[in-house]
Formats: sequence, structure tokens, C-alpha cells
Amino acid sequence: MMKDARSVIFKADTLIPVIQEAMKNKCAVFLVKDHGLYMMPEKGMSDPKTGKVLTLSYAEDFNPDLTDSDDWYDKLRDICGGDDFCETLSSMDKVLQEVIHYNADLEISFTPTQFGYRTVNH
Repeated sequence: MMKDARSVIFKADTLIPVIQEAMKNKCAVFLVKDHGLYMMPEKGMSDPKTGKVLTLSYAEDFNPDLTDSDDWYDKLRDICGGDDFCETLSSMDKVLQEVIHYNADLEISFTPTQFGYRTVNH
């Protein structure tokens, strides 16, 4: 992977539904850092009462609903910086298709200026 990169893992069991929903809706997959670090379909079902997207995949240890904010916030800033962001990935991306085909986890690595991703555990 990239020199001096820091990485996070997205587990296949929660990421595959995100990719499949994006494929079904013929849209992109977003990698988002704001309140946690997660991936979601660009277009997807949301809760009509709250507007919250229903199909999300959080990076391991970066789901604010499951991890105390003191724990995840500083670690996430160290991994991918302090600014919020949204990156767009094609749902037909070769690596995302490998996640589905091999039931593989996805590792995303960050440097101060770029990110890269690959499947792991297949």
C-alpha cells in the first residue's frame, strides 16, 4: 500500500449491502468522514421520519453509535485528518466488485494527500 499510510477496515458483511444498493440504483458509493467514517450509496432508502440513510457501513471502531466519541474522534483525526470529506467511488469499481465476489473486507489507507483501497482477507 502507500508509504506512511494509516488504514481502516470496512467489514464485508456491512459493506456488501451498500455496494449492492448503489448498483441497484445505478449510482456511486460515497466514503464520508463527518460523524464517524462510513460508506453509503449515493441514492438509497432513508428513514422517512429522520431522513437517516438506512444502508451504511462504518469503518471498524468508527461508528459513533457504538464507540465513545472520545475514543473514535481523535483516532480518526490522526488517520485521515480533521476536515470532513466525501469521496465518490463507482459502485462498479473493480475493488468494490471484489468485495462482493470474494466476500472480502475493504482496507482504506490514508496519507496526508491521498487515499487508496484494496480488498483483504480473501
